[in-house]
Amino acid sequence: MRNLGLALAILSATPIFAVQLGDTREAVIAELGKPQSQMAAGPREFLNYPDGRVEIRDGRVIEFRGVLAKPAAAAPLDQTAGTPPVQQSASTIQAAPLATVAPTPQRVPRQRTAHWFTDIVQAQAAAQKENKLILALFTGTDWCGPCQQFKAEVELDQQFADIFSGSFVFFKNDWLRNTPQPKVVQEEVGRVKRKYRISAYPTLKVLNAEGEVLDTVEWTKVQGGSFKEIMIEAIDNSRKATKGGKKVASGWWPF
Repeated sequence: MRNLGLALAILSATPIFAVQLGDTREAVIAELGKPQSQMAAGPREFLNYPDGRVEIRDGRVIEFRGVLAKPAAAAPLDQTAGTPPVQQSASTIQAAPLATVAPTPQRVPRQRTAHWFTDIVQAQAAAQKENKLILALFTGTDWCGPCQQFKAEVELDQQFADIFSGSFVFFKNDWLRNTPQPKVVQEEVGRVKRKYRISAYPTLKVLNAEGEVLDTVEWTKVQGGSFKEIMIEAIDNSRKATKGGKKVASGWWPF
């Protein structure tokens, strides 16, 4: 835990881009304004801007291209254009007051958050394309207390995303008990849950792009720190234990 606080402080100063993977559709429009045009294709939607395009799936950004900047406000019209000058005598001319420049409002950067796939096949395809491992979260956000705490403190946390986005594609299997879901979604969540033999929640596993388990995150064995710090340290331990896309062999003799 000694170096964790320093690492988090350094990452908090990382510059934030205008659009981030995982942003909601509403956040994109609030940031960039109404798109020039838009097109839907099944679960995907494309928002087209003069200098770029944003691709959205299931309400969140999965890809963006081009220069996506917030539109500048139009300059006010000069109401005095074309009006003949008013003649003034020397006795009525007074010194004009000094102009004051209003301070430029500072743009508050929005948080960068991790994008969590809910389809294991899509997560594997992204891991293969990006040459990353998969951090698989098995959770139950409508009945499990620690799962709800993970969602509130870790899942969409900026520092969590900054630390692990370069190493992992994120996948979430949410086993809901009290929330109605389409039958096809329930069956798929149950199938993946059974495949990985999940019996405790939340459980986090490191998978390779083929979906094979490389390690299980032992977060209950980490002592000290906040819930978020415990999770980050435990996940980082598993990341170090799976270098090169495979489980690192233990260095101690079992006898």
